[in-house]
Amino acid sequence: MTRVWRQMLELKLRKSHGTAFQDFLGEFMGRIYPGDFVPIRAHGRLGDGGMDGYHKSTDTLYQCYGARNGAVVDVASVREKMVEDFYTARRTTPQMRKWMFTHNLIDLPRPMYDTLREIDVIAAQHGIESGFFDIHMFGSLLPRLSEDDLEDLIGIRVFNDADRDRLPETVSNIFAGIVAAMDQKLPDPSEIGEVPLDKMDYNLIPTRWRNNLTLFYSYSPIVTEILAAYPEELATETIPAYLRSEYKKLKAQGNDAGSILKHLHEGLAGYVNESDGRHEASMAILATMFESCIIFEDKEDILVPELVDDPA
Repeated sequence: MTRVWRQMLELKLRKSHGTAFQDFLGEFMGRIYPGDFVPIRAHGRLGDGGMDGYHKSTDTLYQCYGARNGAVVDVASVREKMVEDFYTARRTTPQMRKWMFTHNLIDLPRPMYDTLREIDVIAAQHGIESGFFDIHMFGSLLPRLSEDDLEDLIGIRVFNDADRDRLPETVSNIFAGIVAAMDQKLPDPSEIGEVPLDKMDYNLIPTRWRNNLTLFYSYSPIVTEILAAYPEELATETIPAYLRSEYKKLKAQGNDAGSILKHLHEGLAGYVNESDGRHEASMAILATMFESCIIFEDKEDILVPELVDDPA
């Protein structure tokens, strides 16, 4: 299991910077150590006391540094941050037994390593162990997470070569099933609109499905090519229209976004017990239809009321 998740873990760390990385650490560790890990947030001028998270049973303090795209721009300022954070943590948390500078860097600059060695000497004088918590440390904990936790935190697993090779055939088979399921009276085709950046927020798409849709949209060109070449006449109109119709039915029943996507996915893939490619192919189809606004809506235009000149 660990191998297939490492690539997605690296992608997740690269995409998480600043407070997003801090939030990821809190959620990740909270699932590894439920009730024993405390995420910390700065509170106004009181700050956070050099602490972004704390593992109570081991008195381990975590201080975060989430670089944009997992790369350091100004290494001198990061070195200063490391030293300042350590001294702050030691001053505010006398019971601390371990200090972990937690980062999302894939490749560590040498000056940061040198700074840690300097901190090691000072920490040892006070009976404190110090170190980096990096991608390898995150990865070592992956086997302790359930499949549901992994999907919630990181996203669906990546394709292997066999999955990718059979994707076109599997998508074609699913399209064939859609065509066979359609009634004689075809639903009206829907226009394909431009996707706004905040569409996922607007439609309240849950985190797990955001990860899935984002990842599998990279396979949209395959889906689009197969749909365009599909032998059934008017398939480029009828298949999207059919999915749009199914989406509207589920929405009219009062289902939330997560339930709608779950039902649509099950309708395409069936209840998959083995990895036969239908799960992945169905996600690629849903991602394509989502980004094309076949399922779910664009953000509605905000009507600005006309201002009336009222001298009173």
